[in-house]
Amino acid sequence: MALKEEEPESSRSRFAGGGPSWDPRMEIGVPYEQRPVNEYSALKESTLYSWAELSPGSFFMRLGSLCLVTFTVLAAPISAASFSPGKDPLKFVLAAGIGTLLLVSLVVLRIYLGWSYVGDRLLSAVVPYEETGWYDGQMWVKPAEVLARDRLLGSYKVKPVINLLKQTLVGTGALLVGAVALFAFAAPVEEFVHSFNGAPTAASSKPMMRREDLLKLPAEVRQDDDLAAAAAEAANGRPVYCRDRYYRALAGGQYCTSDDLLN
Repeated sequence: MALKEEEPESSRSRFAGGGPSWDPRMEIGVPYEQRPVNEYSALKESTLYSWAELSPGSFFMRLGSLCLVTFTVLAAPISAASFSPGKDPLKFVLAAGIGTLLLVSLVVLRIYLGWSYVGDRLLSAVVPYEETGWYDGQMWVKPAEVLARDRLLGSYKVKPVINLLKQTLVGTGALLVGAVALFAFAAPVEEFVHSFNGAPTAASSKPMMRREDLLKLPAEVRQDDDLAAAAAEAANGRPVYCRDRYYRALAGGQYCTSDDLLN
């Protein structure tokens, strides 16, 4: 344990051009893993958080790989269970894309929160720590030398990472909002495409009959689902038999009102 608390000689001269810039014993009161500089080192060595210290090209390449794996393995199968790729290709792609962007945004947000926390502790002159547990929290005022070192790390190492993560969050958030908006208008877009290609849509496949004629078909609608749907729409959601005195009497007038009769 004593070896863990000792700082190597090279670290003493890291920021002072060969001479010791601070005494390692200044931080001896704070547990090793709770010192901001050691939290920063642990963050850099983490598998996930270390992505943020890569070059922008490498960072976005890893995010792209994560998007591809998420879309292929997780989002696409779930989306296919709700929207058939053959019948609703636009909704299928948009739903899978929304799920992928949501997961990637959460990953970037988690990385951002970790770096933001460490950055705040590096730049702050007073940091909290726990000696043995949550019940004995203490506040540590950094000596001037330690504060200068930590702020140097926070300003030149952590802040650029945080700015990159902020920009990434804004980008993924904008893409997510755009995908949700497109999904909301997917049905009108598909109808427009079908009408442009001359393919029949659900609206155009309804029987072309007058409203008065549709309201007088209580017997025929039992054998034709499309006709029944059109008749129900013409009746404003009321039972079709309400529009006919004979069938209304047979049904006992249930769910009908006096205004349902046309004659």
